[in-house]
Amino acid sequence: MKKTKQIKIWENKFGRDYTDRNVVDPKTRIKMFKKMIGNLDIKTILEVGCNKGHNLAALSKIGKYQLIGMEPSEYAIVKGKEVSQFPIIRGNCFGIPFIDSYFDLVFTCGVLIHIEVQDLPKAINEIYRVSKKYILAIEYFSPENTTIHYRGHNDLLWKRDFKKYFLKQKPNLKYLGGGHLEKEDGFDNCNWWLFEKR
Repeated sequence: MKKTKQIKIWENKFGRDYTDRNVVDPKTRIKMFKKMIGNLDIKTILEVGCNKGHNLAALSKIGKYQLIGMEPSEYAIVKGKEVSQFPIIRGNCFGIPFIDSYFDLVFTCGVLIHIEVQDLPKAINEIYRVSKKYILAIEYFSPENTTIHYRGHNDLLWKRDFKKYFLKQKPNLKYLGGGHLEKEDGFDNCNWWLFEKR
């Protein structure tokens, strides 16, 4: 499985510090997850890069889903047992260990922003491959690829138009909708985009 410089950073102390710092109350995200996916006919969901699993915990309150998380940081997986009762496996978006079309919905939340532009096609290919029907991306937005200085790094965080990236790479995706999320929605000033495989 491919390990980029960014993946290696998230697997070390930098990632552990983020996990300790990233305290989310799952209840604050229930309303927006209902808006984003509550009307979809889905049973199985994979979150790619789930950290401690707070999104999985929120999703468990809006539907009877089979929920699985995947996370590169072993530390986050261990800490996740304190937040979520759902399985979290170790892995990253460059080699998702499931067969094609395994999940009704595959989503990311603050994950694709940490992938360099030359590595994005591989990540999008894997997310697309294991999705049976829907893909949801919750990420920072900018109309252009914009590097953000992040905790001493200039190669760890980018804002982008992820709708453009997904549709350019996978033209048979249908864009179903999206919007902006703010702190009062339980998220960190980001955007969401929902796609359907055709």
